[in-house]
Amino acid sequence: MQNEARLLHVTGTVQGVGFRPFIYRLAKAHGLSGYVKNLGNHVEVLIEGERADIQNFLIDLPEKKPPLARIKEIKVKTITFSGFQEFIIVHSEPGIFENSIIPPDTAICEECRLEIFDPSSRYYHYPFTVCTNCGPRYTTVRTLPYDRENTTMADFPLCEQCEVEYTDPLNRRYHAQPVCCSKCGPEIWLSDSKGKLIAKNYGAIVKASELLEQGSILSVKGFGGFHIACNARKDGSVKELRRRLARPEQPFAVMAKNMEVVESFAEPGDAGRKCLMSVRRPITVLPKSKNFSLAESVSPGLHNIGVMLPYTGTQNLLFDLAPDSVYVMTSANLPGRPMVVENEEALEKLRGIVDFHLLHNRVIANRNDDTVIRVVNGQRAFIRRSRGFVPEPVELPFEVEAAAGVGAEMNSTITLVKGKLAYISQYIGNTSHVETFRYHNEVFEHLVRLTGIEPLNWGCDLHPSFNTTGFAMNRGGEKTLQVQHHYAHILALMADNSLPVDSRILGIALDGVGYGGDGTVWGGEFLGSSYFGYERLGHLLPQPMPGGDLAVKNPSRMVLGMLSGRLGEAELEELPLYFPRGKQEFSTVMQQLQKNINISMTSSTGRILDAAAALLDICKMRTYEGEPAMKLESAAKKSTQWVDLPLVFRKRGDPAVPVLDTTELLLGVYELSGGKYSSADLAFAVEEGLTKGISEIAISLARKNDFDRIGLSGGVAYNDHISSGIARYLKEAGFELLMHRHVQCGDGCISFGQSLVAGLGIDSERTR
Repeated sequence: MQNEARLLHVTGTVQGVGFRPFIYRLAKAHGLSGYVKNLGNHVEVLIEGERADIQNFLIDLPEKKPPLARIKEIKVKTITFSGFQEFIIVHSEPGIFENSIIPPDTAICEECRLEIFDPSSRYYHYPFTVCTNCGPRYTTVRTLPYDRENTTMADFPLCEQCEVEYTDPLNRRYHAQPVCCSKCGPEIWLSDSKGKLIAKNYGAIVKASELLEQGSILSVKGFGGFHIACNARKDGSVKELRRRLARPEQPFAVMAKNMEVVESFAEPGDAGRKCLMSVRRPITVLPKSKNFSLAESVSPGLHNIGVMLPYTGTQNLLFDLAPDSVYVMTSANLPGRPMVVENEEALEKLRGIVDFHLLHNRVIANRNDDTVIRVVNGQRAFIRRSRGFVPEPVELPFEVEAAAGVGAEMNSTITLVKGKLAYISQYIGNTSHVETFRYHNEVFEHLVRLTGIEPLNWGCDLHPSFNTTGFAMNRGGEKTLQVQHHYAHILALMADNSLPVDSRILGIALDGVGYGGDGTVWGGEFLGSSYFGYERLGHLLPQPMPGGDLAVKNPSRMVLGMLSGRLGEAELEELPLYFPRGKQEFSTVMQQLQKNINISMTSSTGRILDAAAALLDICKMRTYEGEPAMKLESAAKKSTQWVDLPLVFRKRGDPAVPVLDTTELLLGVYELSGGKYSSADLAFAVEEGLTKGISEIAISLARKNDFDRIGLSGGVAYNDHISSGIARYLKEAGFELLMHRHVQCGDGCISFGQSLVAGLGIDSERTR
């Protein structure tokens, strides 16, 4: 039979996943000749042989691909037969790096894990053992193409044995760029708080395990940064860590060896178990079990806890020495600041916080915090999308020009888009801090280098004082489009659900605060949205925030703002509220309200939940983001009686739009408190009242304006009671609730929405 030839271009996650040796083995199996090579933005394959063998190769390629590979597209072209004598792997060539996809970091695979516990293996007790199917990728890469010399592993020349494995196409370590062994790879050691060496290699891990069991606090260097670890079963250790970090209440994530240990203190369910055990190993927020066996100070005042399983060799070795242990594994950073990544930085910044350091000498090229996921309304919801997922792109339902979205201020990310792909960065943090904003700029430059996307247009927030807004304005100039915060939420939701470019949706945006199109603070919005503009069709009743941001930190101020028009000063003074400066502060707030001095107005849903938590004496002061609302949700879980609170709807503005009167809701709580209903019953009632009121407005607006789709975004969407309740009410009315699937509900999705506006080149007046 006559020989034929095909030229293939394969795009997707095909670098760093053993794709070229897979192609080599597949071609050999089908008796084909030719070559495979990496061009940076894709893999090129030339195959020659009989037509039937070529067809079988093309069938097997997508079906038998490596476990970490994700094929986006295979372009096949018939070319002239050249007569290659064999099939070879060609060394990488610098190509056009646009849309290049570096795989994310993944957990150590089972084969490598077994090797580090096998005394006959040369990888025995070596914590940096990896292959093409596992280990760090994104956190090691400096530039493209993804070859060893372009990663932080260039610092570790391969020994003879590793070189043999690395160059053998039939070995699972062929061109696994982080491959190494104890002879040629990174070293691990344990030091005291001043950097004095205590132990090296496996002995360092043994000693670290002993110290954790004794109650010491350690830093542990991982893939994308440092964790701070302590024994989660020792209340004294956890409380001491809280004292040193000045985090009196913020929940800590924990790590356990396996599902059996996890089930001793948490209830994963099927969806939670699937998240925990995936190769991505995210922190998964789970309900506490009835026989919760950890220190209460790990997650105080909450019904749930963040849990993860080991994903590095070091972590697996630690838990092998203490299989029943559970360790706090919290990121080594101050709230909103970048995670510590360098050894010297750890010794300096963690002085007085940790007793010992478990260090290694592999450089971290890219900070990458742990991903955090919660199951909401039966589905996976990203709270933080980072390690294990970044830099995998999100596929768009339409094509856009090259553009950037730079995020808001809190929980910031960066997004680059071009064609039908969106690259969303790892979690960055609070960009109002100088060092975090500097990190924001570094992430932007690195993402541009990796993707090759040079933005033509820029999207940013409406808020004029955000550092991110200034960054976009300086870089983009006239090509910068300002996008209203909640509209960005809804755009991200639409694209996340692959809605086509001509779609319309009624978007419900529920969160803390966002700069509104009218100059006030929004946060409880009903937006009639398309990809080309929005209309504010309804909202929650604007409420006064005495002292502006002070009302965010102290929810008691929100209570006074909401009830001052309905209760007298003497009645307000009797409420179980807390003011750091006592009666003097109470009087100051009352004067502000009476004279309308330093008052911001907000329709924020988050502030309503905060006020309810303060009024019910569930959370007096906010010590971390979302604390009052999170504790309100946890209290509501203990409710035993159904309570109906009044729902009042009004019409405001010109044209008149429906408004949910949240003052009546909080007043109902006040009138029923102190009687037969517990604070848990009333906490549940507040959430249910908001849920029902929001649902009724959404259903009414959807019917009136002929929307067949309703979606929910914003930080409040993480509340399972509220999200599940809205979904239930809408379903009863014949609507399905769209929620996020691949990106965050909270402000981590803002850059994504902004990038869509910029990529579509929308008139900025329609997005403000």
